Amino acid sequence: MPVSIVPNDQVITTGSLGFQLNPSPGIPLYQDMARLGPNAILYETISPSMTITVQATGGCPFPAIPELITSISIIPGEGQGGVGAGCSIVALSEIADREVPDIPDFLLPRGFNEPLIQYGTITGPPSPTMALVAPIRGYYGEKYFYDAEYIYASYYRNSQMYDPIDGKVVSSFSQDQNRLTSVSLLGGKKVLPFSDIPEGIDTIRDEYFPTPGIPIELDDVVPLEPGSVLTYGNDYLQKLIPEVSSWVKWKPSFIEIMRFNFTLIVTHTCPPFVTIFNGFMLINNNWTPAANRLTYYISQQNGFLDEDT
Repeated sequence: MPVSIVPNDQVITTGSLGFQLNPSPGIPLYQDMARLGPNAILYETISPSMTITVQATGGCPFPAIPELITSISIIPGEGQGGVGAGCSIVALSEIADREVPDIPDFLLPRGFNEPLIQYGTITGPPSPTMALVAPIRGYYGEKYFYDAEYIYASYYRNSQMYDPIDGKVVSSFSQDQNRLTSVSLLGGKKVLPFSDIPEGIDTIRDEYFPTPGIPIELDDVVPLEPGSVLTYGNDYLQKLIPEVSSWVKWKPSFIEIMRFNFTLIVTHTCPPFVTIFNGFMLINNNWTPAANRLTYYISQQNGFLDEDT
């Protein structure tokens, strides 16, 4: 093995070609409580003190010259070309009521893009030891904690009225229809008229809504702008405000732990000249931003949408 990672408290080796990043607690954004567990949390700045040090452990067999390192780079994914899984689900919350599937957006090179993380590289004079300081910078947001679901009611004072026994329309003052709307990445946007709600249920579930829904893109329903994290979250939800009489369901992601994968690429002067290390970091969910957004959206509820008519 021509080169190896020098382990430390924040860079743990897991075999000759594996590693785990375990950053010291950084500043958690959008909340006062510091990290409680061993893993970094969403919206926690990654400690700039984290350093990956690589050292040469041998030399070239012919000609007999010392092994020297020329560069270190870290990229997302599980392969030198930026391929494989950018992230994968490790654990769901105990209160999760269903499995959460991986989605194609987890994969490189087409899908995965963690927009709030920057990946480091260093090139220097050939040396038996080289250090990549702050290999990743920034913080992990909610993009891949993607399984949130929202259901809201839209009702009108002059909506169609239905006979509670046979369900027939007995009067009609408006074309506006009392309805529920479900919004989720996996299900899309779906509408359920009040008249079609199954009898005797005590919980509104996504499966009661007719399919298929209008498709929604991943980037549409996750907060990508730092300034929106505690308020409107994303433009898609904000545009729904005029049709929200009241919120029926506001479910944040039930993904509790996500594994983010890395490839460390080390170039050096002896064969094989490039050595690949595969690593990962575990990120825990942080429900504080989602709770703040719920407070924001409750304050935007409209009641009857035809109140002035």
